[in-house]
Amino acid sequence: MSQYEITYIVRPLLEDPVVDEVAAHFAEVAKQNGGEDIGAERMGKKRLAYEIQKLREGHYVCMKFKGGAACADEIMRQMRLHENVLRALVIRV
Repeated sequence: MSQYEITYIVRPLLEDPVVDEVAAHFAEVAKQNGGEDIGAERMGKKRLAYEIQKLREGHYVCMKFKGGAACADEIMRQMRLHENVLRALVIRV
């Protein structure tokens, strides 16, 4: 089991409770796929370095967890399919 960190950007038009629901959804995906010690930290709404889908801002969320490579792959797959996630980056710590 490795320690992973996924930072993702959520659409800026969403209210804070909806961003929390998105973070809870991905924490649940991690848990269902064998992830442990799951924690999500909201980093706030920030300006993007460049436009993504004609948007200039986004809510940044950093999720840390322990799990296998298959768990991280499944979370990234779910993020690519989710309409409210603009970008996501996974690293193994």
